[in-house]
Amino acid sequence: MELPRVDAALLSQWCARHLASPVAAERFRSGRVSVVVGARLADGRQVVVKVRAPEPRIAHCFSVHSALYAAGFPAPEPILPPTPFGRWTATVEALVEGGGRAPTSGGAPRPYAAALASMVRLAAPLAARVDLDPKPSWNRWDHDEPGVWPTAENVDRPFHTVTGPDWLERAGRAAGERLAACRDPYVIGHGDWFPENFRWRGEELYVAYDWDSLILAPEAVLVGFAAVHVAPSTEEFAAFLSAYEAAAEREFGPDERAAAWAANLWARGWKAHKQVVTGEPVQALGEDEARRLASLAGV
Repeated sequence: MELPRVDAALLSQWCARHLASPVAAERFRSGRVSVVVGARLADGRQVVVKVRAPEPRIAHCFSVHSALYAAGFPAPEPILPPTPFGRWTATVEALVEGGGRAPTSGGAPRPYAAALASMVRLAAPLAARVDLDPKPSWNRWDHDEPGVWPTAENVDRPFHTVTGPDWLERAGRAAGERLAACRDPYVIGHGDWFPENFRWRGEELYVAYDWDSLILAPEAVLVGFAAVHVAPSTEEFAAFLSAYEAAAEREFGPDERAAAWAANLWARGWKAHKQVVTGEPVQALGEDEARRLASLAGV
């Protein structure tokens, strides 16, 4: 995958044109599937410019981000919607600094589950008005590529050209079929509920980043995906699922719980297959764990 080339002089000119102020200094530069630049503008504003390949979904993500910010969810202030940056597209949001890298309770599931439940509730009215496809690869169980797993955006080798262990392929196929059979209403959620995308003050979420990772999916599926990063074991996910139900003030039915477990299995399987493709040790999922998750998912 080709990353955008974001020349510092070009970026400064672009900011002068679209933000009415050039760049005075770069604060940081990062990104794996896009280029993210933190900058101080000449007029003193601190902003984050995110440059990536143009996709229609980015405008829909920006509209949801804007609505959640207006509703009081802790997200950076959106400043500029998707705007051409050469042959790429860029968005701008305010730079929000501060906050801790974890809640004061450490790895306890409640703060992460409560923040996700709040976001899903606030974004629910927008679900019928946005198109967030194609999902990021790590959420795209409904892909149309050959094989079981969709290819990662930052890996050049197509995933279907590398066959993983038989147990992993079977687990992924069964989980994908279970997810495809889910007929629950779709809601909006954050598809990359990764600890590095959050900052905390005590037990409360201070700010959430990475708003172009929004997806539409059944609520239980969103929960299964979210827990992969913050509750990586079967036992931790069970606690996360219960914490989410408490925060959402409703219990999932048996089919929803099975879908949540299937999503968790699929997402962990995708991470494991990525490790196979890139030649890393396969640590995201083991055979015994896959068997346990498949049993809980009813597949």
